[in-house]
Amino acid sequence: MKTTKNKSITSQQLKALHATFHRIGMDDDARHGCIYEFTSGRTASSRELTMHEARQLLERLNPPDEKTRAMQLAEAKSVFRDIYRLSFMIPQLNQGFTSDSEDEYRMNVAKLNMWARKYSKARKDVTAMKLWELQDTKKQLEAWMRREEKKQKNETI
Repeated sequence: MKTTKNKSITSQQLKALHATFHRIGMDDDARHGCIYEFTSGRTASSRELTMHEARQLLERLNPPDEKTRAMQLAEAKSVFRDIYRLSFMIPQLNQGFTSDSEDEYRMNVAKLNMWARKYSKARKDVTAMKLWELQDTKKQLEAWMRREEKKQKNETI
């Protein structure tokens, strides 16, 4: 399983960060101070940020407007519904269970959250993920589902 926690900042992220700092009017000293505070004193250089740190810093420096936020929320809800639906197709998650009542729904989401904390790239509850983390998790579940289907086909042959 790949993780971006410790990978170095990408050249695209570096360009985006510098453009953002320039747009908001930060000089070199202010930029270095911002990075130093953001990394809790680990570094003052943008080149020493990890991909994860760069993504978080860009999100904080470029907050979405209300219209964009509403669109992202709607997209996140849609991706969450897709993830929830996929969980019922995978034997180790919710396959064979129902979602007929609020209690069953919450139990199924709790199982999905437990799985996500242990196995997803984001390593946190699905219900706490940002849109891009939900999209990554959905891709991960789709790949898992394809492996399960392939395994079932091989068992029947």
